[in-house]
Amino acid sequence: DGVADMAELAGRLATASTLPIVLDSTEVNVIEAGLERLGGRAVINSVNYEDGDGPESRFAKVTDLARRHGAALIALTIDEEGQARTVEHKVAIAERLIEDLTGNWGILESDILIDTLTFTICTGQEESRKDGVATIEAIRELKKRHPDVQTTLGLSNISFGLNPAARILLNSVFLDECVKAGLDSAIVHASKILPIARFSEEEVQTALDLIYDRRAEGYDPLQKLMRLFEGATAKSLKAGKAEELAALPLEERLKRRIIDGERNG
Repeated sequence: DGVADMAELAGRLATASTLPIVLDSTEVNVIEAGLERLGGRAVINSVNYEDGDGPESRFAKVTDLARRHGAALIALTIDEEGQARTVEHKVAIAERLIEDLTGNWGILESDILIDTLTFTICTGQEESRKDGVATIEAIRELKKRHPDVQTTLGLSNISFGLNPAARILLNSVFLDECVKAGLDSAIVHASKILPIARFSEEEVQTALDLIYDRRAEGYDPLQKLMRLFEGATAKSLKAGKAEELAALPLEERLKRRIIDGERNG
């Protein structure tokens, strides 16, 4: 069952790593089993106000575990009304979380990781077009108000609906923009992002236009992005970049590999 699995895994991780371990479960007793087996500090994913903040809420139960075990907490900008979509709503929930966790539970600001969340911006629906920029601006405002509070983000939500190759571009550019706004950490699949320099200027600009909803008469960045990657796959994208690299002069190839952290070659 979940408790036994978490207990066994946490015990193995405790002897194998000195890095903070993220315990991720929807079940409070499963998180507790992991915390009891870890010798070091853990990060718990996650708390929110979906079912309120009363004594029987999941928020209260998980936060109590964090306080008793000295764990850090990922806190999501979700309240009783649902997942926040505007900058104002995201920041308001984040402020409520920070005030509650520090004032009522004694959690340090530096032990709070706020996830301002994002929806996909690839549906073409009007109501989703500002979701990416809302996430970026919420991170920026939050870091301005609370420099000690950490921020994190489940990155790949931004690109749901695109083909895998286009998703790699959008994920990479969105991560770069979030980091510039103050993002401290991210939940990412390392194979689903690439250094910005690996993409063409046109590809990056189109992704930026989509993120910031820069449409014009006869120009929709979502449609253009889909055309740019029509028929492409993640494998073909990386193969194309490898071929492009192989065609460069030796010194340029070495420079690119150093910048990209590519050991081979």
